[in-house]
Amino acid sequence: MISAFFGCSSAYGQKEIFIKQIAFKLANVSDVDYENEYFLTMKFNKGSTYKFKITNHRDNFAGEAILELMDANTLIITNQFNEKYYETFNFVCNKTAFYDILVRFKDKRPGNSLIDILLVQ
Repeated sequence: MISAFFGCSSAYGQKEIFIKQIAFKLANVSDVDYENEYFLTMKFNKGSTYKFKITNHRDNFAGEAILELMDANTLIITNQFNEKYYETFNFVCNKTAFYDILVRFKDKRPGNSLIDILLVQ
């Protein structure tokens, strides 16, 4: 089940607390798929809202980062839905657990991106 709030506006009085920044640079695409991905496991807490902000095209790399948040083998949320691509999206956590974050570049292109993970309060 994929559920999320996509957007970049925040309600009056909300504050964002920086949690982590992921820097992922892929200069050369490998024939081995997993060598073209960045993988990280993070704990998210039930009832909390997390914001993911993606900055692409660093150092003139063409690739756009695709982020997938997984609970075991289940896709929880991604920033590409059908043909729409989102550079900012929120995730409302419904279960305290360790989640896998998988980052790769769209169309298997080289890329250089930053992903900021923030707690929204």
